[in-house]
Amino acid sequence: MISEDFLHYVWRYRILETPLYCVSGEEVTVLHPGEYNRDGGPDFINARIRISGTLWAGNVEIHLRASDWFRHGHQSDPAYHNVILHVVDTCDCEVADSGNVIIPCLELNANYPAKLTATYQALLQEKQWIPCHNQLAEVDSSVFGLWAPSLAFERLSARLTSLQTWMYHAGQRWDEVVYQVLSSAMGSKVNAQPFELLARSTPLKILHRHRDHISILEALLFGQSGLLKPSCTDHYPAELFRSYLFYRDKYSLKPLEQGIWKFLRLRPVNFPTIRISQLADIIHHTENFQEIMNVNLRIEDWLNILEAKATAYWDSHYTFERESSFVVKTLGKAAIYLILINGMAPLLFLFGTKHNQPVYTERTLAMLEEIPAEKNSMISSWAQHGVHARNALETQALKQLKNCYCDHKRCLECRIGTKLLNKIQY
Repeated sequence: MISEDFLHYVWRYRILETPLYCVSGEEVTVLHPGEYNRDGGPDFINARIRISGTLWAGNVEIHLRASDWFRHGHQSDPAYHNVILHVVDTCDCEVADSGNVIIPCLELNANYPAKLTATYQALLQEKQWIPCHNQLAEVDSSVFGLWAPSLAFERLSARLTSLQTWMYHAGQRWDEVVYQVLSSAMGSKVNAQPFELLARSTPLKILHRHRDHISILEALLFGQSGLLKPSCTDHYPAELFRSYLFYRDKYSLKPLEQGIWKFLRLRPVNFPTIRISQLADIIHHTENFQEIMNVNLRIEDWLNILEAKATAYWDSHYTFERESSFVVKTLGKAAIYLILINGMAPLLFLFGTKHNQPVYTERTLAMLEEIPAEKNSMISSWAQHGVHARNALETQALKQLKNCYCDHKRCLECRIGTKLLNKIQY
């Protein structure tokens, strides 16, 4: 079964066998198919069509069946008054506009190559990791390379709504939202939400009052996390808990539930306990969080700003009261790169969009190009299919391609998919 989107594709790229004739017999010549309209109104606007030698300029509407015109109520909608051609797969009735003028109908069901339909259907029915699993090698790698910046831009744009919500929770204060976004990114995918809740429950303005005292910062953050227990017998966590009780009452704080934190299947260096201590260290040596969004910062500058080390207690612990071998717990480059990709890049993009400053959005894409390619199962799968990302911009683009195009079989909107379909000869 073909879709309306498929007919849009056939019409948009004029994959049509000629000559063409209306159902009523008049010859049709497509001079310009019109501009594809994704908003309300006809599917293609400002088209130029010659019908029996007469030049028409106006809009084109596309349906699977002509009767869909009435099913969608177009006959009484003034927006469809200037439709000059009704393009359908099957013409099952005659239609007229709101002025009761009959609209010429072009039936496509025999006017595009059968092989095109078969290839499209094969893509839709493919059960492999991506629809073009068996054909991807036929497409030159430059197709993805040229499309990657647009895909990364799409992915960043999709984050804007959630980031606007963060702005609301942060009281429109940029330093507070930077702190919250940074905190969420510290949790990576597994503990992003608990870290976000921790930041919202422990405002930066409170933490900054005690910025010079790392032990107070840890008391506040660990206390609010719910991971500190009154039963702690180790000297350090016991001291933190006593300190937390004082500041909890002073600032009327309410701690989170301990159960929201995930430790299972995480490398110990990524445990939330280690990350919270490292977050406290970043707060300890960062005077102005908004400065992290300075558009002139280089990757090396961000690496220095976000360089963090857990306090001495964690040199021999990964969790409270369970001693381990001695390892200094520093936030490594790979972790900082992920924080920049998942936290700072979307935030820079938001700032540029909100304040209409393209230099920020341009810097966001440039930053991603400077960061090494991410390493995860999805990127490895793309590599197995012959698509090798050179940097973080391309890994973000591949995530957008897989999640928003391949998984939803949007092959007709994919440059790789259309490249494959356009190769069909007829």
